Amino acid sequence: MVHTEYEWFLGKSRIFAQGWLPDNPPRAVVNLIHGMGEHSGRYARWGTMFADSGYALVAMDLFGHGKTEGKKGHMKNYQLLLDQVDLMLQKAEENFPGIPRILYGQSMGGNVAINYAISKDPPISALIADSPWLRLVIPVSGIEKAFSKIANTLVPGLRIKAKGVTAERLSHDPEHWADLRGDPLVHQLISVRYVHEIMAMGEYALKHVYRINKPFLLMHGNADEITSHKASEEFVANTSTRTQLKIWEGLRHELHNEFEYREVFNYVLEWLKKWNL
Repeated sequence: MVHTEYEWFLGKSRIFAQGWLPDNPPRAVVNLIHGMGEHSGRYARWGTMFADSGYALVAMDLFGHGKTEGKKGHMKNYQLLLDQVDLMLQKAEENFPGIPRILYGQSMGGNVAINYAISKDPPISALIADSPWLRLVIPVSGIEKAFSKIANTLVPGLRIKAKGVTAERLSHDPEHWADLRGDPLVHQLISVRYVHEIMAMGEYALKHVYRINKPFLLMHGNADEITSHKASEEFVANTSTRTQLKIWEGLRHELHNEFEYREVFNYVLEWLKKWNL
């Protein structure tokens, strides 16, 4: 397995990315989009497991996150996130020409990956969403929605602390909690613009899911206290026969950091192989 780092540019903005690559040409390239407040480095174990199984995993830090440029927890508009996905997939084709590309999003990254697949005929062979932020478990109140709408216009860069997102709610593994708390690149800041646009695009995805025309695996733990697994169930009700939903009994928000992570990984692997990827 080879670990490598990349420096990409979107306009004048520098984007940090990294990859975990098998020693031989990969079966496919998994392009991963991380969740809110975290960064690509938190998927090192996942990347190593994919590389050991013959896949390349490439992940980038979104605007407002990790080592990518920009104000922490803030982005100018949602389109820039979709533009980052475009860039990542272009780089995957440049670095691994002719190799199938898989788009994989976790939590907020699931929101972005799904909306990317909805927005166009994407240059991917399959789509995976893990605990996607379509709706939150704790509904946003009417007052909060009204404030978000006004603040998004007047002070879009105003940052608040993400409500209810604690290490204990992400997984059951105490070792993971310690790693998370000691990670200097993890933060709980989210701007009014980020909240407003991610929530709006979650609802947009629920209404336009029928546009997804690729093999699609959606996974969610039914003990997730952050993003709603019921919204995921509602979501797949309107998808094609090429969509597969897996609800993990008793698992929390970060399936890849649960004690059962190997079982989760093997499930993903078998699903990819079912589609000859």
